[in-house]
Amino acid sequence: MSAAAEGHDAAETRRAAAANGQRQLEVMAGAPAIDAWYFDQLAAHVQGDVLEIGAGLGSLSARILPRARSLTVTEVDDALLDRLRERFADDARVAVHGYDLEAATPEAIAAKRFDVVFSCNVLEHLADDALATERLVRLLRPGGWFLAYVPAVPWAFGSIDVAVGHHRRYTKATLRTLVEGAGLRVAHLEAMNLLGLAGWFVNGRVLQRPGPAPGQLALFERLVPLLRALERRPPPLGLGLVVHAQKPG
Repeated sequence: MSAAAEGHDAAETRRAAAANGQRQLEVMAGAPAIDAWYFDQLAAHVQGDVLEIGAGLGSLSARILPRARSLTVTEVDDALLDRLRERFADDARVAVHGYDLEAATPEAIAAKRFDVVFSCNVLEHLADDALATERLVRLLRPGGWFLAYVPAVPWAFGSIDVAVGHHRRYTKATLRTLVEGAGLRVAHLEAMNLLGLAGWFVNGRVLQRPGPAPGQLALFERLVPLLRALERRPPPLGLGLVVHAQKPG
């Protein structure tokens, strides 16, 4: 296959993954209890000037905003950027910028420094997650916090991961190596959502589906209060990992 053909195939794969990812975002927009659970796992250090990477439709952004002095939200997809600009058009505290983590940092962002970099379901989409994390850490003030959620358990990697453009799923060890390699000190690292991991495995590895069925998500949404109670003590493994890591100084 020629280099041009390979480039075309790669571009088509990225476009398909972006479309699948946006469909998943639309489905998740109807699951506020799940959103709240994920946000609460990352919320402890959210304050000051916040940079949110991969804001999607802005559901987590709306939860960040009451705790922040300013919020810079980013996306790589033009359609999502339009949705974000529309959603936050009347709030002077919010800036919306296009930001491809696999390219140079836009000047409008590179010129700023932040108290928090907030990332949920982003790093797994990057071919070079180490370089992207290093660039994000440069944007943190000394003492600032890098707060991230990533998918966990490599043996759960399946058709859903492929459909939405994941390069990997993490272990505690690989996530710790990633953030410490960028110069951060890990203060908190734990798994969450054991039941979600079982569902992901069945859908993605056994049934080879491109995503969970809407009915499954609706059922899971109703179960969230029970799951949160059961996971007051973090499970040994789960669908995802949460990390709070601080920049020295």
